[in-house]
Amino acid sequence: YIRRPHLEMVQPLGVGWNSVQRPYDFYQLHFQLKPTAGRYEGGTYNMGGFVGLNASLELLMRYGPDRLSQRILELGDVACRLLTNAGAEIYSCREPAQASGIVSFTMPGRDPAVLRTQCRQQGVVLSQRGAGLRISPHGYNNEEDVDRLIFALTQPLYS
Repeated sequence: YIRRPHLEMVQPLGVGWNSVQRPYDFYQLHFQLKPTAGRYEGGTYNMGGFVGLNASLELLMRYGPDRLSQRILELGDVACRLLTNAGAEIYSCREPAQASGIVSFTMPGRDPAVLRTQCRQQGVVLSQRGAGLRISPHGYNNEEDVDRLIFALTQPLYS
């Protein structure tokens, strides 16, 4: 969407067959942009992405948002318990009204950048946020994933 008076002010960064007034006339090379916001549409739509998104949404809806939300919070709680047992300091609120699946923590005395790299080398994905680390378990994760996280975090530093 763009206001009509602004159409001529904003130049399209990329154009394609869908940006022009006669999008299906591939034999005439008349470059006339559409007089609507359609001029900002490039070429062929990401059909593979649409199919993948649809399959993903169908899978998520099969379980339902409430069930997924509960499972994500449960995994976050499991992670917090195991991280605390491994010496982590948890910064994420775990109060039911404010809890989320995102868990931020530190491992005192350990460099978060080194820990992140060490985890990645073992196939465990987490993010570094400043001096801390963050995990974001989701419905496709399970307790074994949390166990792999703890294992990766508690290994001696690689040389």
